[in-house]
Amino acid sequence: MSDWVTIDAPATISNIGAGFDIFGMALSNPGDIIEGRIIDSGMVISEITGPGSDGIPRDPAANSVTIAANEVLKLAGADFGIEVRIKKGIRPCSGIGSSGASAAGGAYLAHVLTGEKLDPKDVVLCAAKAEGHTSGGIHADNVAPCVLGGFTIIRSYDPFEVYRITPPEDLGVVVGMPDIMVPTSESRKVLPAQVGVKDLVFHVGNASSMVHAMHTGDYGLICRSVQDAVFEPARRKLVPHLAEAEQAARDAGAGASFLGGSGPCVISFFRTSDGNGDDIAEAVKGVFSDSGMGCDTWVTRWGTGCRRI
Repeated sequence: MSDWVTIDAPATISNIGAGFDIFGMALSNPGDIIEGRIIDSGMVISEITGPGSDGIPRDPAANSVTIAANEVLKLAGADFGIEVRIKKGIRPCSGIGSSGASAAGGAYLAHVLTGEKLDPKDVVLCAAKAEGHTSGGIHADNVAPCVLGGFTIIRSYDPFEVYRITPPEDLGVVVGMPDIMVPTSESRKVLPAQVGVKDLVFHVGNASSMVHAMHTGDYGLICRSVQDAVFEPARRKLVPHLAEAEQAARDAGAGASFLGGSGPCVISFFRTSDGNGDDIAEAVKGVFSDSGMGCDTWVTRWGTGCRRI
């Protein structure tokens, strides 16, 4: 057996306003730690620890880490197996890409163990296929930034095309995670089956502006472009006090505040040159604590994606 290889797979935020299943951005922290080593054959999960680990499948055929790793091994033509150890740093059903970090971490681990033969976009697709097993359908808006880092755009799923943009250096992020569980599969059930032309035009305008803002580093335009007329409104009932938490974040200095992915995380943007984000974190936490709910917070920034440590 080979030496252990350790991968840091970060949390991610997806959708980001109008970019449902299209936009994603890697965070610097929190994240999962995926360790692995080469074995003769097969996939073995020897350990799972961390928040929510009791509910994570130990069966390699049902775990997104090993499913993704196996996809990479097949694509790379590898003739060995992998033993993995998983340390969750992201609670499942969080809205910041818990299953995405596992899938991307597993895919990236296998990519490293096979000598990094694949194009990074193929690694993303292998991780996205694994995500499909846990969330009810292939979507890459979390795994793409987790693998590639920065801000990512999925232009097409068939054929698969993904692009990466480096966000402005001073884009800070506050994550507020209340003690609510919102499974991705359940949050998708509340979405409307059809979207009106007015909402479609609204989304195209804001999505286009978001891409331009990320390219040019326009913080103000980034925050003005975090607009969603369809998906967050449909999911608001799944996260009590969401609107109050977002308003509290803005009152505390956030340029924008919105639902992270399928929820329940509340994501807020701030400019690091204007402050450290602690006031925003306390404001969001206060809304939930005033209602008798716990809320974990992280003050972080955009990140560079999966890396070997």
